[in-house]
Amino acid sequence: MHKKWALLPKTILATCIAAASSACATNVGPVNPPAAPAVMAPAPLPLPAAPVPEQPSATPAQKAGSTCVSNVAFQNFPLRYQQRMQEIACHLQERDGLPAGYVISALQNARFNARAVEMMTPPPPSAAPAIPYPWWRYRDRFLQQDRLDRGVQFWRDHAALLQAVSQKYGVPGPILMGILNIETGFGTFLGNFSVLNSNLSLALALPGRRRFFLHQTAETLKLAQRLGVPPGTLQGSPAGAMGMSQFLASSYLRYGVTWNDPPGGPMPNLWHSPADVLASTANFFRGHGWQPGQPVLSQVSGNRGTNVAPFLQGRHPLAQLRAAGIRPELPSGLPGSTPVGLLRLQTEHGPTLFIAYPNFYAIMGYNPNTYYSATVWAYAEAIRRIING
Repeated sequence: MHKKWALLPKTILATCIAAASSACATNVGPVNPPAAPAVMAPAPLPLPAAPVPEQPSATPAQKAGSTCVSNVAFQNFPLRYQQRMQEIACHLQERDGLPAGYVISALQNARFNARAVEMMTPPPPSAAPAIPYPWWRYRDRFLQQDRLDRGVQFWRDHAALLQAVSQKYGVPGPILMGILNIETGFGTFLGNFSVLNSNLSLALALPGRRRFFLHQTAETLKLAQRLGVPPGTLQGSPAGAMGMSQFLASSYLRYGVTWNDPPGGPMPNLWHSPADVLASTANFFRGHGWQPGQPVLSQVSGNRGTNVAPFLQGRHPLAQLRAAGIRPELPSGLPGSTPVGLLRLQTEHGPTLFIAYPNFYAIMGYNPNTYYSATVWAYAEAIRRIING
């Protein structure tokens, strides 16, 4: 998510924040990176092993019996967070197994980022009734002509690669392009926030997300070790998402793959290698239940007079929807036992029903917002129509 989010009503921003969870590539709430792309190309350096500096007596001492090194000052962070920073330093050493010298050096070179906190803090509750923001307006922001033109150019540049990745992982190229379109406009705006600074700042300032961002802090340090770069050089969004596909550090380590390289080879480059980006994104989908050859969404036809309310929450066997007269415009060929959802999305033609197949929920693994997943599908359909003439 990017600058366009600043233009959305607070109701949809609040919805996106509430939908955020901790198990995906990017679903961490609203982010708004600047339009200028970030460049992450530091020369590999050895991990820091400098001795830990002496701690001024004014700083709280370590807990008795602790085996970690934390009794140091973190001068780039406000005084009110000093004790919490010491606790984080201990956590990273004792719970995540990171070397003391590496942790202390990284945290002392990091700094609090108030801007990231501001951008990731949910808006306060409003007494005024929420104004629904229709899906079609959200969708159309990502289907503007310049977005489609970028996609067509990306397809022309990488058609063979998209086909090869699709064959290996079972995820269609247009779906992968839908992710790259929404996340970074095919790499045109990657974000220039220090990922470590953002994760630390959010772990300190957002108590409700503390555990999540503390985990991402640890994963960021581990990722920097694997990449052989100083932790502060990793750049991305204010929510800590990185690269063309905006992977969190945890997703980078778990799902990142180097295209056509054997296991144990070099780390994937999700900033500059379209091959690694596409393969890693497809690998993420496969890890979240993508079913090759199955549809994502299908508009419903022939449901007049049907009581659809019981099906608008949760998932139900496809056969139950059929029995209730809720049928897709395009038959899926899937067995009646297939769990599907029923969505009511506001299109330019009014409230419209869609059947959401398992692959829709695989996209929601990337970002749990319904509008997001439906827009990935809509962009993929638009690109497919253009490419196929």
